[in-house]
Amino acid sequence: MYSGFSGRQRVGNTTSVDSPNTAYVNMEPHWLLIETLLQGTYGIRKKHRTYLPQEPRELDEAYDNRLLRSTLAPFYGRIERMLAGMLTRKPVRLEDVSDVVREHLFDVDLQGNDLNVWTYEVARKCVRYGHVGVLVDAPAAGENGRPYWVSYTPRDILGWRSEIADGKQMLTQLRLKEELTVPDGLYGEKRVEQVRVLTPGAFELHQKNDKGDYEIVDEGRTSLSEIPFAVAYSNRVAVLESRPPLADIAELNLKAYQVQSDLDNQLRSVLVRERQWRCQKQRVPNTSSQQATATQRSFSALIRSLSRSMSLA
Repeated sequence: MYSGFSGRQRVGNTTSVDSPNTAYVNMEPHWLLIETLLQGTYGIRKKHRTYLPQEPRELDEAYDNRLLRSTLAPFYGRIERMLAGMLTRKPVRLEDVSDVVREHLFDVDLQGNDLNVWTYEVARKCVRYGHVGVLVDAPAAGENGRPYWVSYTPRDILGWRSEIADGKQMLTQLRLKEELTVPDGLYGEKRVEQVRVLTPGAFELHQKNDKGDYEIVDEGRTSLSEIPFAVAYSNRVAVLESRPPLADIAELNLKAYQVQSDLDNQLRSVLVRERQWRCQKQRVPNTSSQQATATQRSFSALIRSLSRSMSLA
């Protein structure tokens, strides 16, 4: 199947700090189609035969031409934005919040986004994947700065451990995948993969070196007795595990893409054949007028039927 999901429970092989756990491995197949749809026509063309199968005996050149003529309607992306807008249509009301914290909320993530804009983007991620996590981070001790919020999608949450303490679920370990952009040479830059490992009162930063191995580049202690990480769910299955609530909408969007591609291809084939028939008719003057009229009517009826099907698709 194109999604790689066979219905069986898959088991993760957690052997290194960047290895995803079993829950991550079982959630990932549900994200692939949605992430592709959000990339638009260009993204789905890059996956070519994964989402637009090649028909039996269809030549590679004919398939490539059909792929380039196929376009993706942005139904899923529009629905996701609409639902996120409905969730955040009213501004966040704050009660019993100090003036210092209120000042921070005008730039809650140090990226220029206030609380309402940031909440909308987080709501989109929550609707897209089924849940989203938020970490309250802060500069190291002795450095200037203030706390800020960082959102993580399930694709960035590699693994976790939890236990029940004092009547509530507590995280005892959390591994978060990050990507940094660092200077490279005089003018260039490069992406560096990093895994942040959090435990109550401590943290470690593991960065991927040129050999592909992860090594600790920073570690330290914090004054917190728990991991400052909150989770919001839109379709919860278990702790830090969910399913995309709009997965069926994504499948319908894919179906519309495939059906529209088929209809466009059929319509083009009919038009090409009609053009060939007209050229042949001009070369053969003995063709009876009744036969020509009947053939033209059948072509016209077929074109109207295909056009009607395209409008309903």
